Amino acid sequence: MDIVLIGSGNTATVIGRKSIAAGHRILQVYSRNGNHANLLANRLGATSTTYISTIERKADLMIIALRDKAIRPFAEALGPIQYTAVHTAGAIPTSDISGISPSHGALYPLQSLRKEIEHMPPLTILLDGNNTGTRSHIKAFATTIAESLLEADDNTRLKYHLAATLVNNFTNHLFAMAASFCEKENISFTVLQPLMEETVLRLRTVSPLETQTGPAIRNDLVTLRKHRDLLKAYPVILSFYEKFSEEIQKTALSFKL
Repeated sequence: MDIVLIGSGNTATVIGRKSIAAGHRILQVYSRNGNHANLLANRLGATSTTYISTIERKADLMIIALRDKAIRPFAEALGPIQYTAVHTAGAIPTSDISGISPSHGALYPLQSLRKEIEHMPPLTILLDGNNTGTRSHIKAFATTIAESLLEADDNTRLKYHLAATLVNNFTNHLFAMAASFCEKENISFTVLQPLMEETVLRLRTVSPLETQTGPAIRNDLVTLRKHRDLLKAYPVILSFYEKFSEEIQKTALSFKL
C-alpha cells in the first residue's frame, strides 16, 4: 500500500519501519517539526512536509500517529481526503477523524514503542473501521505488520488502553522508584533484572493472583515493620508501599474466601 504517515514520534517511526519491512511504500511524512519530519522521511525513503495543505491527497492509507490531544485539531485542519484514514490512539474514538474520510478507523498498537530502539517488538494491533469494507482494508494492512490482531470498538480499545496503562506505565513507575532507591542506597538495580523478568514470564502460565509472594501476603509483620523503618527517609515510596501492602492483604483475604 501507499501510505501517508502523520507524525514523527515513537509510534510513527515504528509503524513506518514495520510498513517498509512488509513491502509497503511511505509516500510522505508530515510533522510540525521539520527536522523530525526530514529525519524520518529520509529513513523511510519518503518526502516530508510541515504544511497540512501539502499533504498527499492520493494514497491507500493515512496513518495518524499523533498525541491524543492533537488528533481532532489535525483532522479539522486537514479536511476531506478520498482514501482510508486511521489513528493509532487507544483512548480516542474513531469519530474524531470521521470528517477526514468516509472510510476511517483505528489502528492501535498495544505495545510500548520507542523510536530509538533498533529492535522492533512484536505487535498486537487493535483495529476498527466504520464499516465492513473499511475494516477489511485496515485488517489487510495490519496483518502485514503485526503478529496478532484483534477487532475492537472504541469502548473495547479504551478498556485495553487502561489495562495497558496499569501493566506498563504504572509498573514502569515502580521500577523507576526502585532504581532511585537503589541508587541512593548504593545497591545495584541491575541485580534485580532476573527477578523482574521472571515475574513477567511466569504470567504466561499462571495467573497474577496465584503468583503473588512477599511479606504482605504472608502477613509477615516483622519484615513489614523493617521495610517501613527503612522507607521513613523516602515518604513517597513509603506511601506506595503502605497502599500496595494493604491491597495485597485484602486481595489475599478475598481470594481465600
